Amino acid sequence: MTQEIVITDQPTPLAQMQKAKAIAKEIASTVGHLIVNIQGRQYPTVAWWQAVGWAFNVTSTEVEVTKQVTDDGSIEYMAVVAIVRIDTGETVSRGSAIASSAERAPWGRSAFSVRSMAITRATGRAYRHGCAIIPHLLKIESTPAEEMPIETSQPEARALPPAAASSSGSSSVMAMLKQSVLEEQIEGLAGQVSEIAKELGHKISAASAQAAAEKGSTSREDVRDRLVAKVATGHSKLSEKKASKK
Repeated sequence: MTQEIVITDQPTPLAQMQKAKAIAKEIASTVGHLIVNIQGRQYPTVAWWQAVGWAFNVTSTEVEVTKQVTDDGSIEYMAVVAIVRIDTGETVSRGSAIASSAERAPWGRSAFSVRSMAITRATGRAYRHGCAIIPHLLKIESTPAEEMPIETSQPEARALPPAAASSSGSSSVMAMLKQSVLEEQIEGLAGQVSEIAKELGHKISAASAQAAAEKGSTSREDVRDRLVAKVATGHSKLSEKKASKK
């Protein structure tokens, strides 16, 4: 009598846990600086979650963003983001979040800033839904830093655990959030420049618009300001175009 050995490609729960531990160890040593200290607790930024995603062969994609004006006149965006497998495009997780211009926040109150923050928050939440085991293994919070109320987001002068972050991980959460939002603003503005260009009959991609703004710039803030100027100029030309048709 012979025994048959059934071979399966499906990993066992134990194998999955071992893989998760190995990934957690690697993440702790490479992107620990993307974890910030808020009132004595360690919170991962969305950039940290994106690094986790790549380790698991998944990435984020924007599903839907809706805008509404509230009764108090503030602008509010709700974003839905999906986490998908890089190789197949299969959706493995989703997350939604809201951002409002009524918030006391460092990202500003303009529509594109609020929209970008809603997407950032939804991205972090979607990753948390799909990969929460990693922060638990590192003994840090799973909630993205960008979701924390701004009035409580004041970093304390406590060093992060060596297993969770590098020495630079105790840098100001506000500074990190500001930098993250700045990049979101630049991306959003570049997209607006591209859309306005299309309405004016030109073909300019968002990447090209951003590259043009970055050429000769002195800082990321300078890039953002140049794109803001281009958007303002574009809207002015659109207004002139509409006026000429009347």
